[in-house]
Amino acid sequence: MAATPPVRPVSPLLRALLLGPLAAAALWAFLALWPAPGSTAQLFAWTTSPVTAALLGSCYGGAAAMLALAARARSWAEVRVATAASCLLVLLTLAATLADHRELHLRDGTPLGLLAARGWLAVHLAAPPLGLLALAAQLRTRGPAPARTPRLPWWVALPVAGGGALLALFGLALALFPGPLAAHWPWAARPLDVRALGAWSLAFGAALLLASRECELRRVRSGMAALVLTGLLGLTGLARQGGQVSWHQPGAWLAVLVLTALLGLGLCGYGASAVLDPPRTAAPPDGTGEVEEVRLG
Repeated sequence: MAATPPVRPVSPLLRALLLGPLAAAALWAFLALWPAPGSTAQLFAWTTSPVTAALLGSCYGGAAAMLALAARARSWAEVRVATAASCLLVLLTLAATLADHRELHLRDGTPLGLLAARGWLAVHLAAPPLGLLALAAQLRTRGPAPARTPRLPWWVALPVAGGGALLALFGLALALFPGPLAAHWPWAARPLDVRALGAWSLAFGAALLLASRECELRRVRSGMAALVLTGLLGLTGLARQGGQVSWHQPGAWLAVLVLTALLGLGLCGYGASAVLDPPRTAAPPDGTGEVEEVRLG
């Protein structure tokens, strides 16, 4: 019977200190934001509009799925893009939080709001040093690299890389000019809201650029799941809160375009992975004719 070739595994410390805790934190943020987006004054770290809450909740829902899948992966090659994107997001969100920390419910608000704000700040302050320890443990984990499959054709790699570059540039603009952009936002938004959405756009852009560099969609299927779920939840949330959106402003339709692009890229990534890189089968040496599926990386 053919055995799966040994590859560099995921460090237990990376699971325990980074992937697992971030998956739990993302799930909490999703539950606090998406089901009841009008209750951020009572349930979340800061008060934001229902539209922003629905979009941020959609992003955290996708991230929770991605990190949960990454925590179950066996090889480092399968989780390094998700790990890099998550670390970038934590740093960007921490910077946005510190820049507008007065917006947080740190001193006043409901008991749940106070707990949410202090928990939010604690998680984002603790994540960088714990992440460094986890990454150091991963770097010390040895093992061979998985075998490479044929490179992706240009008609798959180009949309992934192009979409990543556009999202990264868009996120950079949101991070650098939150005040002026918030004043012309298609729904009620504060600079902290714009910075938070910019952090997500930058993280998604970086993840897509790293995915195109990997050239193997099988290795980034957890990230593709995040794109699909974020797109679906985001479009649903935008439709639910459509009455609070100024649809005559171009920014409203830009949000629809971005969410649709995330959904489309995720679905195309799964489809292209199945067609261009199907599971391998290997015949056993005993000549019985039975085969076992072998997944690389």
